[in-house]
Amino acid sequence: MSKEYPELHLSSDQAALLGIDFKEICRLALGNKIIRVTADITDDGGESLTTITPELSLALNLPEGWEFNLRQDGDKLRIGPLVAIMTDAYHPKRASFGSQDSFFRGLLSSMNQLNGWAYVFTPQDINWQKNRIYGYYLLSPRRNWQRAWFPFPDVCYNRYFKHSSTVPANTPVSMARLQGRVKTFNSHIGTKIKVHRQLAQEPDIAAHLPDTRLFSSVGQLSSMLNKYRAVYIKPVNGSQGQGIAKVNKINRGYSVKTSSASKEFKHESLAEIMKMIRSASPGKQLIIQQAIRVSGQPHFDFRLLIQRDLRGHWSVTGIAARIGTKATITTNLHTGGHAVSLPKVLESRGFGAQQIATIQQEMEGLALRIAKTIAKSARLIGELGLDFMVDHRGKVWFLEANPKPARASFAQIDKDLRSQTIARPMEFAYYLAGF
Repeated sequence: MSKEYPELHLSSDQAALLGIDFKEICRLALGNKIIRVTADITDDGGESLTTITPELSLALNLPEGWEFNLRQDGDKLRIGPLVAIMTDAYHPKRASFGSQDSFFRGLLSSMNQLNGWAYVFTPQDINWQKNRIYGYYLLSPRRNWQRAWFPFPDVCYNRYFKHSSTVPANTPVSMARLQGRVKTFNSHIGTKIKVHRQLAQEPDIAAHLPDTRLFSSVGQLSSMLNKYRAVYIKPVNGSQGQGIAKVNKINRGYSVKTSSASKEFKHESLAEIMKMIRSASPGKQLIIQQAIRVSGQPHFDFRLLIQRDLRGHWSVTGIAARIGTKATITTNLHTGGHAVSLPKVLESRGFGAQQIATIQQEMEGLALRIAKTIAKSARLIGELGLDFMVDHRGKVWFLEANPKPARASFAQIDKDLRSQTIARPMEFAYYLAGF
């Protein structure tokens, strides 16, 4: 007697399209897991979806009754997509992923709406011996996180941040090994200086780049200040506005202000400033960058979120103007900044309606060219947070790129826009998985 396998319900249209006969034994894949199923053909509608029966639920460890996409994949059928979101830590006492918890819940909900399945994991949750991952999942957006063993996914979305020095030593090796097996998007794009040098090779982009160099000496600092009057000094791998210093040339010496202090320090000696900056970022490679002169106070910049969609095409999802406080040199929201619309901030600085429209059009076109240029050399990129400034004359300047952008500034402007920013990564994962 032949072994009985779980039934896979197919409509007659599906079966005909896939070339599958009634009671045929088929191979069915979910991520890297493959099981055998028996085709059960009905006269239902011809949607390219399959419902998880109780038998399939047990075999695949998926909730029964849910609908999944179904496609041909070589000599087997594949349901999905199965998408994993990689992060750095789960906090058991809070039953939360910290600041990213709401974002992750939104991602899982977005993938469910695409008739796929997503889970969250850390590199320590990978079991390489059994080729599976002990991930976190939700049965509904408001329920508590639950855990289960899942196959390796079709696609991995990298939201890993190294916040702690206690990260296990084998984490980078584990992450690299996973990237070798699974399509993983939004990993590292390179240092700030590497990205700057790459973009400087494109003439239409180079004209919008501030003078940026590796920070090397007191002589270089003096030369840059003589030329621009003010400069920013940043870690080449910095994020979230950390480790930044602004140095100004003033009448009787120099002033310096860091992102970690509200007080401005004044020195007559550049050597003292150099020592202060180095001590604030010990052992870190730094860049020095021309400060852009803007109209009025407080200072502001623009965050553009550039994302790829269901077809893999780049587009501008949203623009947020971020306004800093008088006490800080950065515009990051977690240091007290707030977000408004682009027209609102430019109008407040004296720009007219026609000039504002021109500036926005130029900024969006430049952002798309920058994203496509960075993507040429990056491993696999699905979204970028690109930071721009507009000087007192209305010229658009590009500052830096972030492959793991936050959404908080867009939420302050438009909640519907934030929802779109969350949906796009799952749409791109759907595209990468071939559904």
